Amino acid sequence: MLEKDAVARRRWQERFPYILIDEYQDTNTAQYKLVRLLGEHRNVCATGDPDQAIYGWRGADIKNILNFKTDFHKDGDPVTEIKLEQNYRSTQVILRAAQGVIENNTERLDKTIRTENAEGKPITMLSVDDELDESYAIAAAIERFHQSGKPYGETAVFYRTNAMSRVLEDALRRRAIPYQLHGGTRFYDREEVKHVVAYLKLLVNPRDSGALSRIINVPKRGIGDTTLDQLTGFADEQLVAPTEVLERPELLQQVAVGRAAGPLNDFSRLWRLLKTLPLGDPPACVRGVIDLTNLGSHYKDLPPAECEDRVGNMREVITAAEQYRESEPSGGLVGFLEQVGLNAEVGKREDREAGQDRVQMMTLHAAKGLEFPLVFIAGLEEGLLPLIRGKQIEADKLEEERRLMYVGITRAMKELYLSRARCRGLYGQTFHFPPSRFLEEVPSTCFTSRDATGKHPVPDPTPPPGQRRQTMQQSRDEAKAAVAAALDSGLIKKGSNLRPTTQVGDDRPADGDQLQPGQRIIHATFGRGTVAVLRGPPDARVAIIEFDKHGAKELQLNFALPKITLAGS
Repeated sequence: MLEKDAVARRRWQERFPYILIDEYQDTNTAQYKLVRLLGEHRNVCATGDPDQAIYGWRGADIKNILNFKTDFHKDGDPVTEIKLEQNYRSTQVILRAAQGVIENNTERLDKTIRTENAEGKPITMLSVDDELDESYAIAAAIERFHQSGKPYGETAVFYRTNAMSRVLEDALRRRAIPYQLHGGTRFYDREEVKHVVAYLKLLVNPRDSGALSRIINVPKRGIGDTTLDQLTGFADEQLVAPTEVLERPELLQQVAVGRAAGPLNDFSRLWRLLKTLPLGDPPACVRGVIDLTNLGSHYKDLPPAECEDRVGNMREVITAAEQYRESEPSGGLVGFLEQVGLNAEVGKREDREAGQDRVQMMTLHAAKGLEFPLVFIAGLEEGLLPLIRGKQIEADKLEEERRLMYVGITRAMKELYLSRARCRGLYGQTFHFPPSRFLEEVPSTCFTSRDATGKHPVPDPTPPPGQRRQTMQQSRDEAKAAVAAALDSGLIKKGSNLRPTTQVGDDRPADGDQLQPGQRIIHATFGRGTVAVLRGPPDARVAIIEFDKHGAKELQLNFALPKITLAGS
């Protein structure tokens, strides 16, 4: 209307003779057009910081603030620019670090932040073995800070993705450190995580009606409340569990009628597949649930970033299960679910009892506008921060990731810890990310370095640190050697998208193996392929299979074998 109706445009320009816009770097295209139309009188004051433009993923355009001077310039009457470069929050060393990082961006307005505050403590760089060491080191430092007389609420822990909060939450819970997720939800209270846990609960207790009602239509499969009521009602009449109706064709055919027939039959087939998962192997069960149910599709209509975040949280349950198996090798799925339930209950109790003095945990995006005397930024690794999806990162996205790092650093008032892990379990995989490029951009004079390798600050039920690292390294070496041998023999094609996981065991054929390297097989989902590598202990055997049309896949044989038949050469 404002573009097409000159009378209306003049009326509204007169209605707002002066316009002030805050956080102008976060404006989107529609807001920009409104400002240009209403602000033709040029009585426009915009405040903002291009170095804190971190919302491009939701439509904000940094060019709006970068072009402000030219957008509102008139001959002989230029735009007035006032640089607010003095910082009243942080120490000098923290600001030098932030300036060293952000100066590597090209899309910015030149400014140099300064302060009259003290020099302050050097930034502590924590180099650790893995995500467990990282979480323990952070928890120990928070406890020391609190024991010096400081409230927990003066501390914040930042991370790039929501899934990273789980292991950090676990470490704080071990030390009984109260915490709050700012702008988020505790890991085991997240909807998508509850879906995964509900499937697992149903596996160990097929009579769990609450779990069944939660997952029977997740992802959507056309089973509504009416059909669920019919299924449970019929099961009650037969004095059996609803899942037993799904398993017995003579019972299923009596309730799977009309419109409900197709969805119930499909769910029956899925349930019978889920029942083949090995309850003694929690990670295999979690992987099987996520993959067999295609749970990620439940969020396919969400914005891509949110969908990826939800799927990442689900797959992080695999990492939780793997860490549980390391600490309790004979625990099985029942034990893992008991631990999950305990963690969830402890979290609820802490929320009731902790009051306001709690460590603040949040993603870097949620940290904008806040400040804390003590700040930790976890996961300073290439691939996590900057977050790289795919093989490489585009220039504009890299600059936004750098601005995110800048925002994180400048939230710290007095003390800042940066941490990186040499090996990280995340999303059910083991990653070996190099150090973040942003660490190299911080002037070396800002740092004091601490190697926290293997130094667990609290008693832990997991194997001794040295033993755990040795086992992980042995596993990685075995996996690499196995893949290299398969490449040399031609069983795996070069360029296959294959990530060796941390799996302990021998990569040679075992007496009980039903498959052998070099065999041709047919998989119900992936079609024809060739067995390349077998590895892992007998109760958790893994096969790497090079499929003709889908490339190399790594399959847990405990639940993959029912879908595999032998084929000719």
